[in-house]
Amino acid sequence: MAGLDEIEAGLNSVEAHAYAYDLFTNDSKFNSVLEGIESGNADWIRIGKHLEQYSDGGMATDLAISFAKAVQSNPSYSLSVMSDYEVWWSCSVPLLEPTKAEFDSFIESTIIALEKLDDIKVFEKQKSCLDALEKARNFSENEWPDNI
Repeated sequence: MAGLDEIEAGLNSVEAHAYAYDLFTNDSKFNSVLEGIESGNADWIRIGKHLEQYSDGGMATDLAISFAKAVQSNPSYSLSVMSDYEVWWSCSVPLLEPTKAEFDSFIESTIIALEKLDDIKVFEKQKSCLDALEKARNFSENEWPDNI
């Protein structure tokens, strides 16, 4: 597993872009980053936000999904570092080809985490996230295609 200090040093180097690409192509190290973000650990989320500036395509998608999952683990910090667009996207269930059960589980887990949150600093983002999750839940209950 890649350590925080190692990754931070690589992302702060003059070769940060190349380091980020190498990190992404090393499944073991990149998966460690994603797992760290998903755990809600503020240091890993901060590293992920730093890594985001060097990402595109698959890396950006993987990071975004991990940030969405981090909302379940550490909603206060996760929402605090997200832009309004990132909050909307993260709370719109950004999973790749989920089953209905995975989709519904993501919604319920995120709602539970957000309903426990009592942080005035992220109140507007919390409300925005809950609104997006309710729209997703409505889709799942009323419009989910049988063939997915």
